[in-house]
Amino acid sequence: MTNKILKAELYKIFHEKWLYLACFFMIIFSIGFILMQKTAMSYTVGINRVVFLPMVMYGIVISVLISLFVSEEFDEGFIKNKIISNNNRREIYLTGLLSNLIASVIVYLITALFTLIVSYFLFSINISILDYVLYFIFGIFIMLVFVGIFYLVSIVVGKKSKAIIINMGLAFILLIAALIMNGMLMTDNNLLIQFLFDINPYGQTAQLTSMNCLDMRESIKIDAFLFIIFTIFGIKYFNKKDIN
Repeated sequence: MTNKILKAELYKIFHEKWLYLACFFMIIFSIGFILMQKTAMSYTVGINRVVFLPMVMYGIVISVLISLFVSEEFDEGFIKNKIISNNNRREIYLTGLLSNLIASVIVYLITALFTLIVSYFLFSINISILDYVLYFIFGIFIMLVFVGIFYLVSIVVGKKSKAIIINMGLAFILLIAALIMNGMLMTDNNLLIQFLFDINPYGQTAQLTSMNCLDMRESIKIDAFLFIIFTIFGIKYFNKKDIN
């Protein structure tokens, strides 16, 4: 049953325009950031300052993408039909989460690959292949946190317009908080602010875009822990949620 549900989820996602629009917008953002770095600086910019820079917009784009996928499941009655045909809500939640995770990985991969290829010909190469691979993997774990929290919020809210507004608002709040904390850390290396910065996925994104993470292993552990917590809480909530 799980494979059938997952196949149905993936079929629906790959036949929706939202996935392709998300990839399109991320590529547009990538081009914009590349042009900004290429034209705004009077000196040769290292590729380390560019190759992950578009990920600044990733959380915002994914917040909309997941909101649309999940809320349409509620609006069109697919969630209710799944519960009627298979009353295993835990399975339904996990397959939905996995399908959204796969879609989010695709957006991440396309953006990262496009930015890497274009940047390779425009900027000085000052990183090794190993450095890139390590930070690429780091970015995937950051993505887990974004997907975990945005999927949970979308399940809780249900309605399309509300889900988009709340998830986008949450993404912007996380982004602004990361910017503020980053500024504070530049003047005072406060341990509490550093901890809050590290558990904020946009705080970790700032470290990804600069390719300067003080403790990547610790950050990855935090990401895995948060993803598991969001998933457990989401399953417990979904088991009790009244689906009309």
